[in-house]
Amino acid sequence: MTKYKAKIIGLLMGLMMILSVLAPTMAMASVVPSDNARPATGDLMIHKIQYNGPTAPVITNNGLELPSLPADTKPLAGVEFTLYQVDEDAVLPIDTTGMTAYRVETSDSDGLADFLELPAGRYYVVETDYPSGVEEFSDPFLVDVPMMHPDGDRWNEVVHVYPKNQLVLGAVELTKWAEMVDGPVLPGAVFSLFHAEDDSLVQSGLTTDEYGKIFVGELEVGSYYFMETAAPTGYGLDQTKIPFEITLSNHAYNDDGLILDEVLSVELIDYDLPAIEKFVTEIDRKVDTADYFEEITWIIRPEVPTNIETYSSFKIVDTFGDTLTYLNDISITGDGVAIDVADFTASGVALNDEGGTLTIDITPSALEGVDELLITFKTHINENAVMGIDYENNVMLEFNNGFSAYTAEEEDAPYVHTGGKPFVKETKAGEGLPGAEFVIYKLVDGVKQYLDSNHDWGLMGDAHPFVSDGDGYFEVKGLAYGDYYLHETKAPEVDGIQYQLLNNDVPFTVAADSFYSDPTSIELPTATPTAIRANIVNSPEINLPQTGGMGTLVFSLLGLGLMGSSVKLYKKTSKK
Repeated sequence: MTKYKAKIIGLLMGLMMILSVLAPTMAMASVVPSDNARPATGDLMIHKIQYNGPTAPVITNNGLELPSLPADTKPLAGVEFTLYQVDEDAVLPIDTTGMTAYRVETSDSDGLADFLELPAGRYYVVETDYPSGVEEFSDPFLVDVPMMHPDGDRWNEVVHVYPKNQLVLGAVELTKWAEMVDGPVLPGAVFSLFHAEDDSLVQSGLTTDEYGKIFVGELEVGSYYFMETAAPTGYGLDQTKIPFEITLSNHAYNDDGLILDEVLSVELIDYDLPAIEKFVTEIDRKVDTADYFEEITWIIRPEVPTNIETYSSFKIVDTFGDTLTYLNDISITGDGVAIDVADFTASGVALNDEGGTLTIDITPSALEGVDELLITFKTHINENAVMGIDYENNVMLEFNNGFSAYTAEEEDAPYVHTGGKPFVKETKAGEGLPGAEFVIYKLVDGVKQYLDSNHDWGLMGDAHPFVSDGDGYFEVKGLAYGDYYLHETKAPEVDGIQYQLLNNDVPFTVAADSFYSDPTSIELPTATPTAIRANIVNSPEINLPQTGGMGTLVFSLLGLGLMGSSVKLYKKTSKK
């Protein structure tokens, strides 16, 4: 009896060894209890999962559904499985040559490939296709459907298996440059990452670091692109797609068998936003002074961006107040060559408008290859101007770089001013003298030029007379800052007293405070600038004795008598 038991135990141990050998190649081969008939059909549920790493996750595969997938795994869609029905006692390996596939299914978005209502039996499962990004096919396996429940007391009619595939993951590094590759790097640029196939978002808010870089890892095989969503300050947004592709070649092993993800490199250049400058009269001049009605040339110099070919609009918007009168005379040149009139429009103001906004819209393609763009037009200061006030001429650049609209303003707007001088003609006692007339002149290369009624400068015969009023007051307005002279052409006569002409011309200077001591405090342009009048003093003429008549005859006769007596006396003295 003892020997019989020993034989039975030996047989059982041998059976266990056989099962342990077959276990890796069979998904729980069924052991049919004698009192429980095997169901005629069953379902096979293949849960395809993916992982990335040197070691596959361990799954205890007993045919039952797992409550959750192992850590660091997720479902893998698009894997094709081909099912062959084989003999109940078939073992691996199996040669499928000449065999007919029983059924083919592909895993869905949940990684599930379901083979429903299979006739009871043993099946050989082969992975025959997989999506891009999978390192290699998973091993084929055998499975019994239905199979014995792990408890050993009933059949499991829905069999779940969890084959695994190692997924290839790559990485990418984006570098943001300023103006040129290998130039300054740009931190603070924000990007989003998208799948190229369907433009679906992978990740947003990716921001370049201090080295101008963004690193993104664990990217599955496929096509992607970066797109900038916010540019660093001073640079234009560039939403050009930056494509790249993760392939199987981006995945390898090192000597320790660990996965190495190759890092792809992509880059994007950001271009400076163009600035704009404005000058008066000549390049680099910011301040000028002028007479009333004297032509003033304004010079605008916008930067032409390196990437002007992407631009959809390029407008210069110039605004000036009603103290400036628009004279038109627009000129636009690129590197000294006139821009074709068909490539720009000017609008907003007309000839002789006092104030307004001039808009010059230039076709961006006309500026390709241009290094220096210059725009000039003319105005003059009109009689709305207050003496000594600075009048700015502001300009801005409005443009769209093909991705976003921007505005650039002149940070140091140029300005012009005009001035004047008040005078009082008076006596030595301080009483005003009306009716005195003056002309004004300036010296140009030593030659006198006189101010006429049109505010031009020319000959004295055309000079405009300035006449003192009842209080002796008169003024000149609308002169460029500088040195001038008053020349009196007619002295006043008041209450029968004739006053002398001034012996010398009166020099005076026109400056910011020569008309009003504080121009910025003047609210009304007609305010009288009494505080800084220049007083011009005239003296009455001297009344000399009357010449001619009897008085002079008497003196003449007496003189002749004295002369005759002197002659006689001289002769007598000579004889002696």
